[in-house]
Amino acid sequence: MLANYFLNIKTQNINNFLLLSFAFFISVSIYITDLIILLFIISWIVSGNYKVKIKAIIKSPFTYPSIIFFFYFMSSYLWAENSIFNDTTQKQFLLILLPILLTSNFNPKYITKAKYAFLSGLLINIFLSIFTIIMPQNSFFKDGHYENTFFAHGFIDHFDYSIFLCFGIFILTSLLNKKNWLKISSIIIIFLCVLLNSYGRVGIISFFIFFPIIVLFYTEFTFQKTIISFVCLFICFSYYLFQPFQNRVNETINSLNLISEGMSLEDKVLKDAEFMALQSDSLSIEYFTHQIKKDREWLNKINIKHSEYTTSLGKRYLYTKNSIDLISKNLFFGTGAGGFQKLYQYNFNNVIQVKHPHNNFIFITIELGLIGLLIMLNIFYRKILLFVQNPKNYFLELIFPLFFLFIMLFDNYFLNHNTLAFYCLFSTIIYWTHHSKKYPTNEFF
Repeated sequence: MLANYFLNIKTQNINNFLLLSFAFFISVSIYITDLIILLFIISWIVSGNYKVKIKAIIKSPFTYPSIIFFFYFMSSYLWAENSIFNDTTQKQFLLILLPILLTSNFNPKYITKAKYAFLSGLLINIFLSIFTIIMPQNSFFKDGHYENTFFAHGFIDHFDYSIFLCFGIFILTSLLNKKNWLKISSIIIIFLCVLLNSYGRVGIISFFIFFPIIVLFYTEFTFQKTIISFVCLFICFSYYLFQPFQNRVNETINSLNLISEGMSLEDKVLKDAEFMALQSDSLSIEYFTHQIKKDREWLNKINIKHSEYTTSLGKRYLYTKNSIDLISKNLFFGTGAGGFQKLYQYNFNNVIQVKHPHNNFIFITIELGLIGLLIMLNIFYRKILLFVQNPKNYFLELIFPLFFLFIMLFDNYFLNHNTLAFYCLFSTIIYWTHHSKKYPTNEFF
């Protein structure tokens, strides 16, 4: 009995350290994050008490919906035409981390400290972002998308970085009070400056939608008018102050106009001429424009092009539009995990491989059917229900699932490594207290 007591104390200390490390490194290093996840699994296994843990996992509304979704996802390979060994399966295994974290032994103080560790990791990213703006050519930031574009790069890709920054602002807002409002507001402004320069549209749009809701409904009235007025003014000036933000806004507006109105023949010719001129060392845009216009066959080929779908937003619109047509192929059970790419390529003769439609709901419906979609939505429904049953609870209990559901409209965030790890982390930070009170897994806790 005494040996078990000391084992639990040791395990708790290890888990506390791992939780802080996980929260800090999730935005800094994928490799260290994966190592921490492995250590969490080992700690969970070594600590024993499996019957109690499994019973808690099966009963808890915070864990069993995720387990059901994971097993349904894995069982879908029975009717899929793909091998079970692929990147999607590897990423989806991260869902197993959630019940492990929620049934692990932590000191409650470290659950709160984990939020500060997450914010600290983001501050390290912010220092890198500032360094990148001063010295754009460096090897520290995450390369890949838009690596040659001038904006605030971090250790992770811009689409995950902006999501983390946005939620970091929500956490900071939850810490606001009369004593610290000036200090916290200053940090919020720093986070916001980097967010608006991060090139991540989804994080920026999420901020515009959720931040006013948080301020209006969940902060003291004395703060509301001041904060909203200041943020609105700051955003207006940001368009003129920050070139990356201005570029992103202009790109989005232009892309939406192209999708709704199409591109004129004159613009299509200019676009092709610009492309050809870039490939040539000596010939100008004017030269290629003239050559295209006098060649009727060339002109006709350009005219039938759907140039409105060549932008980032245009491609997403086309993928979504086409993918909606694929849902009916197997409405209830889907194609099985890993089936989207082949199905899309077969139906649309696409030369470029489209891995997903940049919409998690459509992707899940195509691969796992309506049944898979409903199982997935139940995960978030259970979290929202907790807040609805007691609206005086911590407001992040409502904002977190709504925020995650919203970002899933724009990408595969529930099947992406960084954001799925982020989901498991904050499901633990926000709901661990509720889970551990109702479903205790450690008699010495």
